[in-house]
Amino acid sequence: MMKKILYVICISAIFIFGMFKLENINTIEANNLVSDKFKEYEDIIIKKGRDDKKVVALTFDDGPDEDFTPQILDILKKHNVKGTFFVIGEKVEYNGDIVKRAFKEGHEIANHTFTHINVSKKSYDEINKEIIDTQNIIKEAIGEYPTSFRPPYRAVSKNMCDIIKNNDMDIILWSNIDPRDWSNPGVDYIVNTITSKVENGNIILLHDYNKVRNKTSQTIQALDMFIPKLKEKGFDFVTIHELKDSLDKDRATQKQQ
Repeated sequence: MMKKILYVICISAIFIFGMFKLENINTIEANNLVSDKFKEYEDIIIKKGRDDKKVVALTFDDGPDEDFTPQILDILKKHNVKGTFFVIGEKVEYNGDIVKRAFKEGHEIANHTFTHINVSKKSYDEINKEIIDTQNIIKEAIGEYPTSFRPPYRAVSKNMCDIIKNNDMDIILWSNIDPRDWSNPGVDYIVNTITSKVENGNIILLHDYNKVRNKTSQTIQALDMFIPKLKEKGFDFVTIHELKDSLDKDRATQKQQ
């Protein structure tokens, strides 16, 4: 019996370590996108806005969720805040009305692949299909193609970068704030992580999806608490499109100097 217990513990430890290692490999690769290997793509990779602008961009991955996304939209509307939703194509198929609502209320809709794939493990054709299928289904829902893409798991590949560049899109990562809200770390933890680490131009990572199907997710509860706190600090909330426009103008000015 003891041998069986030890075996289960060992297997579990190996699995957890493997997942941790994979996540860190992907994160490291994404953080090194400006290395020589990805030097030609640095103009389309965005992890942060301008340092001199007191703005933040709220981003929500893995929706649209039939339960949580409408609640998120209600809170954003309550506080007169716009966000960017990185949606999964297959979820748009059966939650199209939610995407339409988000777009009509002034939020940006962006691409997060069709089935939440790890692009570092897929071929060029597989990645291309995932991205283009998502582009098309979003176009059907809101009448225009997204210009922003975020790779699931923060995983990257040269094939992905080529596809994004060929489609005149940008790769949107995030800054120094990832409260891992999807894992239910606690409402206070989410709020404190964001309010204590926030900096000018931050892209904040949050999720529509939550692995625990409570009536109201921790993300939703936290939103209602930290949005007023950030406003008190003087921050304005922008979409990724607005953040990019400001960044592009700044880059153009620097080139002219």
